[in-house]
Amino acid sequence: MSATLWKRFLAIAESRGGDIALRHGDRVLGFDGLIALASGWAGALPLRPGDRAVIAAPNSIDLACVVPGIWACGAIPVFVNADAPDAHLRHAVNTTDAAVVLVAPGRTLPDLSAPVLPLAVTAPDHLPDLPVPPKQDGRAPGSIVFTSGSTGAPKGVVQAADTLANGVDRVAATLGYRADDTLLCPIPFAFDYGWGQLLSLLLGGLPLVLPEPRGAIGLCNALAQHRPSVLAGVPAVFADLLSGLSPIRDTDRSSIRLITNTGSRIPDPVRDGLMRLFPQAAVSLNYGLTETYRSASLPPKMAQTHPASVGFALPGSTLIVLRSDGTEAAPGEEGEVIHCGEGVFLGYWNDPERTATVLRPDPLWSVPANPAPLVVFTGDLGHKDEVGLLYLHGRRDRQMKSMGVRVSPDEIEMQLLCSGAVRELAVVARPHDMLGDLIVAIVSLPDTDPQAALKALKRHARETMSPYMQPRDYRVLPALPRNPNGKVDYPALTRLAASEMQNG
Repeated sequence: MSATLWKRFLAIAESRGGDIALRHGDRVLGFDGLIALASGWAGALPLRPGDRAVIAAPNSIDLACVVPGIWACGAIPVFVNADAPDAHLRHAVNTTDAAVVLVAPGRTLPDLSAPVLPLAVTAPDHLPDLPVPPKQDGRAPGSIVFTSGSTGAPKGVVQAADTLANGVDRVAATLGYRADDTLLCPIPFAFDYGWGQLLSLLLGGLPLVLPEPRGAIGLCNALAQHRPSVLAGVPAVFADLLSGLSPIRDTDRSSIRLITNTGSRIPDPVRDGLMRLFPQAAVSLNYGLTETYRSASLPPKMAQTHPASVGFALPGSTLIVLRSDGTEAAPGEEGEVIHCGEGVFLGYWNDPERTATVLRPDPLWSVPANPAPLVVFTGDLGHKDEVGLLYLHGRRDRQMKSMGVRVSPDEIEMQLLCSGAVRELAVVARPHDMLGDLIVAIVSLPDTDPQAALKALKRHARETMSPYMQPRDYRVLPALPRNPNGKVDYPALTRLAASEMQNG
């Protein structure tokens, strides 16, 4: 149940009154209209306290309105990416025993075990009399976000109501959001960073701009039409924005004062391009998982001096780097990143086995009289420096062993991207009798003289990388495949790399 979030939403929205809350293309909605539409949904949805309502639709004003309507019923919004396969949606509906499924108007779906409603509603002439929300504590579930399922069946990440509310406050304080800020959100709400932007509207009162259409062109349209002050993105969004197909260089960008990133480290050429395009804007580099809400943030003033770092733990959280033997790593020493304190999720919905692999007792707990609190074993490898800045090395489950040496594909990617010869690049491996893991670079090349670009990339690898880090196979694709959350689809690329056919 998440009725406590409805109460907070209502207080925030009423304090803003007729101020603009949402802009999506030519459609504009004030906070008073947001309350009316959310209340209309609360009266129309067949939900009881504790029910789950699955949402599988692109970002829209209607989607933003239905979420607090679900909270008002004491029910839980469940996010599934609109671009996810039907099998993923069916899995989420069945796993959560959903009471209703909400989709974009006109979408057709296979038979589901719950009624399907289109996300379109007319604001009522007056606010309906809503049922009194049930009393609950803040540890009740406030949301379920299903992962993309790139390494198995999608998992439903459950966050407590208090975690969502506190997360909004901690992020706003860390990033220095202002009362007059407007956030530009090109990221799906079904992705944890997009969900964070929607929460900043619903629980923090910061207006949102949604690009129309999706992609770089819509983002540029939104910049020019609505003049937002904060741009929230991920590396794929920024790379798309900087591509030659984007009209960003002909767009007035002067309203942006802050650019925020998460998902993975921004490649150096992309970060440098952003700073050239937005010289007036500060850049905030962040790190977190769906399971941790947000873990770390690099102060914008350090973006140029420490661009490889994702910063310090957010207030209320602690980040530990743990050796494989369960002891804390020394500064500069690699280990698994462990997230403790605020932000820790409640578990994966109806999946105790996978929950137990990630959510475990704090291994460094030193108060035997009290049980150790649960912490998140992130699966990310990294180190902290002497002052506590966190640096990520890549995923533990993506480590390779080439010529007997353990290497990080993420580090190889960053070094190859520094060549400036490719548009996109990903590194995977396939088994090899002599080498162990044979490193494969899968690249998207510039339209102008792609063969020269590929030769330059190979030369850069030979001149700057140790033999055990150099790709032995290069594959060329028009564009890298991506999963529904916009991340590179590494399982698909690994299957491609399994072929022995050489390219280039």
